Amino acid sequence: MKRSRIIVALLTLAMLVPAFGAFSEAEPVTLKWVGAGFEASGIAAGMIERYKEVAPHVTIEYQELGSLMDAETMSRLDTMIAGGEQVDIVYLTTADLLTRALNEAALPLNDAIAASGDDFEGFYGAYAKTLSIGGSFYGIPRAGNTFKVFYNKSLADEYGITVPAATTTEQFREIAKQFAEIPGLNYGGEIQALWVQMVYGSAQQAGWKMITEEDGKPKLNFDDPRFLDAVKFYYDMAKEDKSIATVAMYVAESLSRRADLARQTAAFIIDGPFTFYWINANFLFNDTGVKEMPFEIGVSELPALNEEAMTTASYSTLAGGFYVPKTSANVLEAYKFERFFCDGNYDLSGNYMPMAADADFEAAALALTRWRDAEGNVYDDIYPTATIVSAVTVPNDSFEAVYPYTEVEREYAGKYVPAIDLMLEGVFPLYLNGEISAEEFVKELTVQAQQIIDDIG
Repeated sequence: MKRSRIIVALLTLAMLVPAFGAFSEAEPVTLKWVGAGFEASGIAAGMIERYKEVAPHVTIEYQELGSLMDAETMSRLDTMIAGGEQVDIVYLTTADLLTRALNEAALPLNDAIAASGDDFEGFYGAYAKTLSIGGSFYGIPRAGNTFKVFYNKSLADEYGITVPAATTTEQFREIAKQFAEIPGLNYGGEIQALWVQMVYGSAQQAGWKMITEEDGKPKLNFDDPRFLDAVKFYYDMAKEDKSIATVAMYVAESLSRRADLARQTAAFIIDGPFTFYWINANFLFNDTGVKEMPFEIGVSELPALNEEAMTTASYSTLAGGFYVPKTSANVLEAYKFERFFCDGNYDLSGNYMPMAADADFEAAALALTRWRDAEGNVYDDIYPTATIVSAVTVPNDSFEAVYPYTEVEREYAGKYVPAIDLMLEGVFPLYLNGEISAEEFVKELTVQAQQIIDDIG
């Protein structure tokens, strides 16, 4: 495994040297990289050292602001930039990046893209446009996310439960009922339904858009049957079928869905690929000392609203990307490093769901199939590579490619959706716990979302 890792690194360098071959004769450049979490596992130090081999004239200084890019950390970042401090390289979630682009705190990358001769849209596809506004690209897609069903395949096999690679919501409801009948489980499954993007993910996969344009103004679409059907799926499983914990029970008992899947007290969860990383860090290689997964994990697609939706588009979205703040000293060199970080080097970057069109997902899977514990011991092949690849790839084009936003809709989404999502977290439980009807639910969402739009302007 070590020899193959060295070969992958050498091949990566060999492919990149021609593109960066002129660097050795370039003037010295110092870049400031500010981030959160990149000190873990030596990611920042490793990437800087590797980049120095292909761009010896570039010195990169990394400053860790926190372990997570949470609100407090972003406030510190924004204060640095507002004060005029040089910052060249930052990674943020898609919504946070777009917010800064809309507020002119991020610099357009078009000139750097042209100077590098890159086919940016060809390389990143729909994800390139996700980070564009008004014809300008403001970010480099780094990591994606998708939602899938993760289930105890060993238990399913034991009880004769078949979980297809893809299902409709109605088909999965029947499967969930079968899991709920297995003795010894606390719940058939557990779902964090306050992750609002996951709840409306199936609606987006079927073509629903939260905000569209009508008469030059943003139009909210909470009354769309696709949205209601997606939310009702979670209501039905919890309240009608009783195959998953209700939102009220989930919150009251402080359920940890990933932990309960690993402990085999829940047979399935709907979650993202981070599930595997979480299990490694918090179950297999913490003080429990388990060291190896006690059962086989199966992966199935996020349940689709119907057969057509199941085969047309997949739920795959851009989690975040790198951008260049307005206080950058060298946009071109910052762009080149960010491309270097995103397009390969998965053995160092820890990115298990890269966005590059030609991404090597088997190489990226090493971020989850291999683990180094606190004592430095390396464990290989924790999960089958094929299982991880199925968790981070999708069978169809992303819904963002099949049902793309118009330019204006993208601006609306960047401006309003983050705030609306926060509002949804408070309103969703009212419907999912049966406190209000579907009609009242739609009305409440529309009124509160419109107020957000009016307040932001």
